[in-house]
Amino acid sequence: MTKRRKQGLILLALSVPMMWFGFTNFMSGTTSNTALAVGTAIGCTFGLFFAISGLVMLATKNSLGIWNPEDKNKDRGVVLASQANVGDSLVEKLSTADKIRQRNQAAVDNLVTKTTDNAIKTLTKKQKVKPMAKANTSVELMKREKELETRRKELESLLAEVSKEEQTVEKELKSKGWMQQKDGSWSYE
Repeated sequence: MTKRRKQGLILLALSVPMMWFGFTNFMSGTTSNTALAVGTAIGCTFGLFFAISGLVMLATKNSLGIWNPEDKNKDRGVVLASQANVGDSLVEKLSTADKIRQRNQAAVDNLVTKTTDNAIKTLTKKQKVKPMAKANTSVELMKREKELETRRKELESLLAEVSKEEQTVEKELKSKGWMQQKDGSWSYE
């Protein structure tokens, strides 16, 4: 049995009398003394805490962030002056952070470019229209009419979205000093 499991069993053994004292006094409800009421609350709280901790220690293999003084090899984030390398300067760390920030910005820009390219492909891609089948029944004709109606609504919403975006871009170009010619081309003032 490992040391961790022994500690878990000890916590479980301690939790039993604490919970028994706390919950029996709580259930009886006859506490007229303030000290007994505080003891009851402490017994319930620590009893439950010890029980949960003991069960976690029995069920898990490694510690869950609790510092183990016997573990001398792990890095705790403290670097002494004698342990520091010559290249560990604050300027180099900041330049590394800047490099990471630039790489992340490049990745975001690349993602935005890919997303806009995919959106443009989707908008410009010709969708296949189902050819009119030889459907002479009223039900089939109604289904086909409903399909065409939903497709028309989709196309109208796409057209409205594109025209709104076009107007926004034209406003931005005009605010930057560009003028639109009569033939639709742009020239700088």
